[in-house]
This record gives sequence, structure tokens and C-alpha cells, in this order.
Amino acid sequence: AGVSTQSTGSSGINAEYGLEKCPPSMQNLVLGALLDLTEDPRAVSHVVTWRGVGQVTAVSLLVSLWRQEETAMGVKRDLNNIMIDPGCPLQGIEQQQSEVSAHALSSTPTLAILDVGDNMRAKIYAMLYRIGFEKLPPLPAKDQITLTLIENYLDFKVGEVWQEIISELMVDNITPIRSDRDALREIQQIIGAKSEAVKRHQLEILEREQASEQEEEQACYEQIRSNYKQWEQQNDSRINFISKTSDYETLQMAKQKQSALAEKSRREPPSSAGMVEHNTLLRMLTTTVHSGRHINIPLSETPPPPGRDITSPHKVLPAISPRASR
Repeated sequence: AGVSTQSTGSSGINAEYGLEKCPPSMQNLVLGALLDLTEDPRAVSHVVTWRGVGQVTAVSLLVSLWRQEETAMGVKRDLNNIMIDPGCPLQGIEQQQSEVSAHALSSTPTLAILDVGDNMRAKIYAMLYRIGFEKLPPLPAKDQITLTLIENYLDFKVGEVWQEIISELMVDNITPIRSDRDALREIQQIIGAKSEAVKRHQLEILEREQASEQEEEQACYEQIRSNYKQWEQQNDSRINFISKTSDYETLQMAKQKQSALAEKSRREPPSSAGMVEHNTLLRMLTTTVHSGRHINIPLSETPPPPGRDITSPHKVLPAISPRASR
């Protein structure tokens, strides 16, 4: 695994990298080489469109590497990767347990500076900064929580350096002048407020994700209840149909109920004078459903004239003799 480049004419540089497959001891070097390639803006689009095993994106891979680095360093995070101590958002166990020595040389790098080169977090921040934090593809809530820390990495690192400067002044018994004291106090307040704001934003992302999961769960339960209710209705309808076809008394009760419902649904005419009311029930009926597509209903109770069938929809014509047709 490594980094290979080839010229593609006007399309720029096509970077193919095996960052996710190389051993952990090589990841820092591979990421540094890839970061050098992204100095050309044309190479950034290739990094964004890259897909790894399982269609993982480059952004998701970088965020995952960030979490691996913090786990190895012992940075305080909870189960949802939310910062526990806003006072030291980036410090690992080694940096937290170290003490500032007195009379240190000005050329000696502090732990906050050494931390930049000891792990990949600075390179991951630089890579995502070149891609653009506002241009990143949609990410799951777990990655969004970690991405909030990555986006504020530079501010937190500057705050660590200032905190070390304040600690060195206290160890060397150096008292800053009033204006410098006010500036240092304001810097501490700004960094502390920044850490608290980042933690609140992480909690908001987690709350939105939990609310979304609860809504999906309730929608799933509602779908289950709807399906079960529909099954119960179908089962009751099937049992009712079997009861009507196997028990005559049940059939009679169904007929009476159907008649009562039909009577309730019938609208009262304004005047019944001169109108003929037709009976909708047939005698000796043994079913509650129609047995055919057509029903013959007499239009009048008076006997039909000779040669006509009032129940027929067509007029009955007299028969024509063969002689008349000639």
C-alpha cells in the first residue's frame, strides 16, 4: 500500500492510495504524502470521490483514523465520542500527567508542540480543511460528533500552547504586567467558552440522532399495529361470513341488521304522494349478497298488458310469419 500518482492531462492528478490497508506504522507517512498531493487543488476532487472497502468515503476514513489516534493516546471521551473534560479537549494521558519544568530553554518544544508531529491529528485536520468543512458529504451522527472536534482542532491547540505559557510563567515566578494578565485571562475565557460550545453542539447532534431513532421506532410500531388491526378485521370478516353460511339464525340476524342500516341510510322524500315504493328484499332469500349482476324489479304493481313483459328491459315484438317476410 502506498501513494501513486499519474498524469491525466487536463484532469490533473489521479491519486490512488491504500491508506485504509497499510499497517498503522505506515499510515502517518502515507497520510503525509497524500496531504502533499492535495496542495494541487485538482487533486482534492479525486480524494472526495474516492471510495474504499464497503464504499467508505475518504472523510469517513479520516474521521475513523482520528478516533483511533485518540483511543491510543488515552484522550477522555465517553461512549458517544463526546468530550468529557472541556478543560483539556485534546490532551492524552501522557500530556495530562506531565509537569512544566522550570528554567526550560526557549528553544525546547513543549508537549503541545510535540503532539503535532507525534500523531496524525494535525494531518487529518489539514486534509479536511483543504477539502472544506462546509463541502463534506452527509455523515452519520457518530462521525459528525468527531468532526466537530476536528473542525476546532487549531483553536484548541492554540489554547494548549497558551496554557503552557501561563504554567511556565507561574513556575518561573514571573508576574506579567496588568495588561498582559488581562490578555491571558481573556484568552483562557475564550478557549473555555469555545470548549463548552463544542460540547453543547456535540450533545445537540446526539439528541437529534436519538430523537430520529425514536421517531423511526414509533413509525415501525405504528405500522405493526396497523397491520395487526387489518389482520383482525379480515379474520373477523371471515368468521362472520362462515357463521352466516353455517347458521340460519345468524343469517337472519345479519339480514335484519342489513335492513336496519339500509333504512337509516335512506333519505326521506319530501312527499310520497303519487310515488311507488319498491321492495328491495326478495322472498325466500337465503343469502346477504347478490347472486348475479342484474336484478329484475317490477316497475308497477298493475298487471302488464298482453304481449308485454314489464320486467324485461327490452320490448317484446310480435312474431313475424315466414309468408309476410316474402
